[in-house]
Amino acid sequence: MRFKLHLTWAVGLLCNAALAAPQIVVIHANVFTADPARPRVEAFAIDNGRFSAVGTNADILAMAGAETRVIDAAGRLVTPGLTEAHVHLGSALPMLATPPQPLSMPGMPFPGPSGEEAIAAVTAAAKTPGDWITAFIGPAVARDRRNWRAALDAAAGDRPVMLRAFWGHTTLLNSAALKQLGLGEDVADPLGGWWGRDASGRLDGRAYESAEWEHWDRIVTPDAARLAAVFQEAEQRYARWGVTSIHLINNGKSVQFTADALAQLKVRQKWTVYAWGGALPNVAAAWAEMDAAAGHLPQRVRVDGPKWMLDGTPIEENALNHAPYRDRPDWRGRSNFNDAQLREILQTALHRPEGLILHVVGDAETDRLFGMMEALAPAATWAAKRVRVEHGDGIRRNTLAQAVRLGVVVTQNPTHFLHPLPNGAPPRPVDQMSMLRSLLKAGVPLAIGSDSGGPETNPFLNMMLACTYAANPGEALSREEALLAYTAGGAFVERQEGKRGRIAPGLAADLAVLSQDVLTTPLESLPATRSLLTLVDGEVVFEDPALEAPRAKMQ
Repeated sequence: MRFKLHLTWAVGLLCNAALAAPQIVVIHANVFTADPARPRVEAFAIDNGRFSAVGTNADILAMAGAETRVIDAAGRLVTPGLTEAHVHLGSALPMLATPPQPLSMPGMPFPGPSGEEAIAAVTAAAKTPGDWITAFIGPAVARDRRNWRAALDAAAGDRPVMLRAFWGHTTLLNSAALKQLGLGEDVADPLGGWWGRDASGRLDGRAYESAEWEHWDRIVTPDAARLAAVFQEAEQRYARWGVTSIHLINNGKSVQFTADALAQLKVRQKWTVYAWGGALPNVAAAWAEMDAAAGHLPQRVRVDGPKWMLDGTPIEENALNHAPYRDRPDWRGRSNFNDAQLREILQTALHRPEGLILHVVGDAETDRLFGMMEALAPAATWAAKRVRVEHGDGIRRNTLAQAVRLGVVVTQNPTHFLHPLPNGAPPRPVDQMSMLRSLLKAGVPLAIGSDSGGPETNPFLNMMLACTYAANPGEALSREEALLAYTAGGAFVERQEGKRGRIAPGLAADLAVLSQDVLTTPLESLPATRSLLTLVDGEVVFEDPALEAPRAKMQ
């Protein structure tokens, strides 16, 4: 009898919940659901932070009650919340924390200053009182093969100098900077990075990959409050674009430091912090760092990864390719990890519940990765792991089927398509350019991120670039494909597709009501798109006064 009473009580609660009016209904909308089961609807309901129903205006409006907020979208395009699938917020903080502010260099970002222009700027700065001289540089300086330690010593004397490539991957230091960082001639190459040396074995001032971050704690005092301000500004800008989830690639910072900074603000979007697999004593330390922070994360913040930088990029010419670089016939780039280290990274990931995210750019490095994955475990095991390949530039036609078999997912950054080639270099053959549409056609899931290291890149600019791809128009995405990559694709690559990324019953009510229809407006107008209403878990994180949300009359 007691069981029957409890069962009756439970059934009654379920019936009451089913009859309860939703908190929000949106009607008269052009809803792009990103749900293949029902791609387009005109209305939906939200309750308890989730989509509770989708359907026609009449059906959804009939569900509204006296306390329901009724939003008339007036025919506007409504999409799932967008995902910024790859961003580097706060990565410049260690450099900027040391006065004076970085020097202004000519020609930024491409090609940046020439070597002579950079040295002249440092020479002029050294004539004024101060300590560190810092600046961002472009490809021209990063590719300049002179001994930068000697050149900067001559330009700045005993003033420490740090020049950083704006895309990362390369830092130039003089002797005074090396001394302040506590780096002597006997310094060993760190895990995932290396030091440039001259013919005699002496440091030449170049620091690559994880070596860029060595001993920064000697000159910079971490400031979580300052980082929190960067995050808060980012959230505000992203909310105005309809971005509801942010994948933070946490370079140069510990997971706990970033979590402490996020804890200082009321997090409004959903953050996934990808631990940084670099500047650590060993491979195991990356996962240990995540374990230590796991119990101290603010609401809406999760940790995943780690992310490992397997090679560099074509900009500074360190991506590992099969063919040599045109201006350096004896150089094909290099791997950041030896075979034993890469094997340990992959084997550890197989036994961990987190995802695995890998920066892989060169075609030779991509082939090396795929070959080792095949050797370590069956393809089905890797497909279940869903390894993230960031950028995916090294996946070629001959390895596309292997990528599908291994179940990798790709995050691409369309702003990379704007990077010019070195002066005088002939265009790359089309079959060596990054793929987009071919990835999707073959069955490789795709997400899109900005790969920004400073102010975030407008997602609708990225969408425009993905849909035009001027250098390789045959690989351009359709608008629907680009929007899917920014919504359902962003959730899928971080294994959250069962929780968000689509407008479907039971999923988190993350959405954007857009100022224009990105599926039909002229492509060149896409970057002007803004969100008029952004919801995360059904909560308003941004609402533009231009959005009219009249109270619908109950019939």
